[in-house]
Amino acid sequence: MTTRSGDMVSAQIGVLGVISDLETTNFKLDNGVGFNIKNDGEQAVELEVNLAGMEEGVFVKTRFELAWNPEIVREIKADAGLENYDLKYGY
Repeated sequence: MTTRSGDMVSAQIGVLGVISDLETTNFKLDNGVGFNIKNDGEQAVELEVNLAGMEEGVFVKTRFELAWNPEIVREIKADAGLENYDLKYGY
């Protein structure tokens, strides 16, 4: 299945991993695939993200609620102010 912008999507998550080191390092997958974010923390978190279909290097601040979020993300910008987050990626 594809989005209106031509990015591949799936309603099922087949790969799941932990998002870590966001205090010091941007997060993106090596193969450049877009992913969804699952917030397993205790509160919503605001992240600066580069969404699939956006120009590389451009970020938008987005609020990620608890559980799975619908945005297809390509990269998350590092933020030294992040504390006690529990984020997963899936695609």
